Amino acid sequence: MTIFVRNLFVPILLLAHLTLALGAESRWVDSVSVAIGKDNDTNKTNAIQFGVQNKWNRTWFNEGAWFVGGYWDASLAYLKSDINQDSSLYDLSLTPFLRLQRDAQLSSGVTPFSQIGLGGHLLSDTEIGNRDLATKLQFGPQIGVGLGFGDKGSYELTYHYQYLTNAGIKQPNDGLKMHLLSFGYAFR
Repeated sequence: MTIFVRNLFVPILLLAHLTLALGAESRWVDSVSVAIGKDNDTNKTNAIQFGVQNKWNRTWFNEGAWFVGGYWDASLAYLKSDINQDSSLYDLSLTPFLRLQRDAQLSSGVTPFSQIGLGGHLLSDTEIGNRDLATKLQFGPQIGVGLGFGDKGSYELTYHYQYLTNAGIKQPNDGLKMHLLSFGYAFR
């Protein structure tokens, strides 16, 4: 785990510093997040991910306490499998998410939500552990549930289930199923 954290610590620290410094001034970065994760099979893959989000300026079905909105998520992740000492890769992704959530102004400080997204992923390698992903371009469908809390829902805790697949473009298409827990902060 030490090599795992060390390989991504410096890039994430630099990105976090830059994003936090520019976040309040930026028109694109609305929030930042950091996630840790693990696969759900015998591949023994761990992940750490840093992301920036851009909230859409449009909502739907906002007549009551709940509404549908969305955001873009741009992320950099480092994945490492414990099966093979040299088995790791970087994952650069861009994912649009649709989110059903409760209006923070109508809640008592806690805002539940659920979300779904499908993004593109560019990997630094095609193999990790005992998984052969066949292509560096992957698709990543995700579902998630979470809670916003704090002043105006500025903090978020989210569980994501993500599946990386090349959608049958090339065989083998072993795919990778990940469970991710993320913590986010919105600049409000």
